[in-house]
Amino acid sequence: MLRRLCLFAAFTLVTPLLLARGDSSALPMPEERAANSYAIYAVLIPGEPFKSLPPEQAQEWAIADTTVSIADMNPAVPPDGQLTAPPDNVSGFRQALRDYQARRYQHIQLTRQFQLDRNYDLFNGNQVNEIRRAKAAVDAGSDLKNKYAAYPGVTFLSQVFFNDNQTAALVYMNNWCTNLCAAGEWVYLEKHGGTWVRRSGITSKLS
Repeated sequence: MLRRLCLFAAFTLVTPLLLARGDSSALPMPEERAANSYAIYAVLIPGEPFKSLPPEQAQEWAIADTTVSIADMNPAVPPDGQLTAPPDNVSGFRQALRDYQARRYQHIQLTRQFQLDRNYDLFNGNQVNEIRRAKAAVDAGSDLKNKYAAYPGVTFLSQVFFNDNQTAALVYMNNWCTNLCAAGEWVYLEKHGGTWVRRSGITSKLS
């Protein structure tokens, strides 16, 4: 059985430097990984706490346009520091873990290939900073608040790390909204009958 671990601590968002540099230093999504990567993202989004919000409070999703790496997480705990391989697919988990180890410092530029059940926008670093002010700063102006009123917060994703035949995967996800309601987690998934199924998830935090 997969182990779950909850780490509760103060949350700090991805640094503006990381998000702002996405256009110049992030790598394009590898073509051979795109279909399964975006299918996995669709399984996870909206995630907690957004999925429990009524539609009027979450009219659109905001997704950071650059993936996060292990260097952006605090604590920088790798997937195998919080998850164990399922007994029925140890090799798949370990292969995905090797892929993570090879790519853990990369940043990937995301594009509009998400298949979601409502509208979404990809936010660059400036937009992330603005929505943070709009949702959390006491001095945020009404124009700024109105600009981002339709978004409950921002979702941050890592790139997806796969086993050799892309039937097992590891991915990190973190949702941010007002009042520090963020929750980050490593998730392990498997592809069964052409559909990605989530098998685990644990809580961490992102810095």
